[in-house]
Amino acid sequence: MEITSIFFLYILLLSWVSLTITGYGPAPAPESGDSVGLSPEYGTMSEPPALSPAMGINGETNTHYGMSGAPAPGLGEESSGDLSSQTQSPVESDPWSVKWCAVRDEFVDCQNYLSHLGQKDNYTWECVRRETTEACLESIKKGEADLINLEAGLAYIAFLNYSMKAIANEVYCNHAESYEAVAIVNKKVCKHGEEESSLMNFKGKRSCHGGYSTAMGWNYPVNHLKNLVSSEQLSDEEIVTGFFSEVCAPSEFESKGICSGCGNENGSCSESNLYSGHSGAFRCLVEELGDIAFVKGDTALLFSKDGPNHQTWSTKSISDFMYLCPQGGCREINGYPGDCLFGAVPANVIMTSNSISSKKRSAVLQSLLNATWVDALYTGKNAAGHLLSSSAQGLTRVEKLTRSYLGNSASISSSIQELNLKKVEPSAKESVPGLPSSPSTHIRHPWILATVIVIFSQSFL
Repeated sequence: MEITSIFFLYILLLSWVSLTITGYGPAPAPESGDSVGLSPEYGTMSEPPALSPAMGINGETNTHYGMSGAPAPGLGEESSGDLSSQTQSPVESDPWSVKWCAVRDEFVDCQNYLSHLGQKDNYTWECVRRETTEACLESIKKGEADLINLEAGLAYIAFLNYSMKAIANEVYCNHAESYEAVAIVNKKVCKHGEEESSLMNFKGKRSCHGGYSTAMGWNYPVNHLKNLVSSEQLSDEEIVTGFFSEVCAPSEFESKGICSGCGNENGSCSESNLYSGHSGAFRCLVEELGDIAFVKGDTALLFSKDGPNHQTWSTKSISDFMYLCPQGGCREINGYPGDCLFGAVPANVIMTSNSISSKKRSAVLQSLLNATWVDALYTGKNAAGHLLSSSAQGLTRVEKLTRSYLGNSASISSSIQELNLKKVEPSAKESVPGLPSSPSTHIRHPWILATVIVIFSQSFL
């Protein structure tokens, strides 16, 4: 009897030790997403923690945080990957009304834009005003609006968290469907020769960003910065505030953004800030609130004193500034930065709810693509970049699934989100959907230990 008890005791102890070491237990909901994020520096790979892929419809890989048992998308729909948006499906708006969500001052121009649309199939187009992009996304989710134009970084958030998809994208000069994310600095700070200027020269300086979570203003430069500093345990905000002394990065999302460097006009640190958007970031540099601005490749050309979209604050010439290259050195600003950039960003996209009917989507696309945009978008008439960006010359249909269209920009956005997930305290991970539990340092199977104790005690009776 004692030999048998000792034998069973030995087996159970081995089982318990094995299960505890491997952390085996009830499987958490699977994570998925982009396993590799491309660094904006050519030939360099930045590898965020790999997550297991979850395939959306037609094979599109989306980021799912705890998407166990989520309803599958309908035919022709894209799976967005957000738990809340999957369990609480978006509501389709009025089937015969198309509502374009205009953020703040865009509302006035929205009325003008609609006059250029060749409205199809008895659909009524109208503009609805909201104070933030976040409010617009919520309205589209609730069925109170249908369309919004978003840059790539915010488009990824709309796709991931609001079950939205891209249906049309902007087209730029020479039929380009992307633009460059660059850094601009004052020409006088650029060094030449053996000690070329580099981003490291701006450590402790002040930075201007077009917007928190935007591709060109935040995600691309942060993706580069995290490779320059020890960032394993840092969030994106900690990386930026640890590198720069003051930061101006307004946000369209509540409780986000950093406005320590936005001067006395920082107010609520929202995108209504004077220094929001790519033109606002350039203004931040022009007015010497910052030492470096992260903007689009043509921003300085458009908004400098001698540019076609010059403003009252445009007091400096294009010759007063230069591109700062991520790999080091400066380059003259001529609209073609070459390899002096953080990466190419997909063109801004018109997005709508994944729940929109195919008939309505088709009518919307026809109206958008057949519109006479030339007059409305003529250089100088759309300096504020309302509804469509100031660089846009027209629209074209998005032929790819949203995640595929966003491409490397989505991978970079995902890697930035991974930085913030790392900041979740270990004790809180159990309650965050999709976050894996740490390897077990506690007893996952108390029943095994209890059995061991009983047998052990019986063997000595």
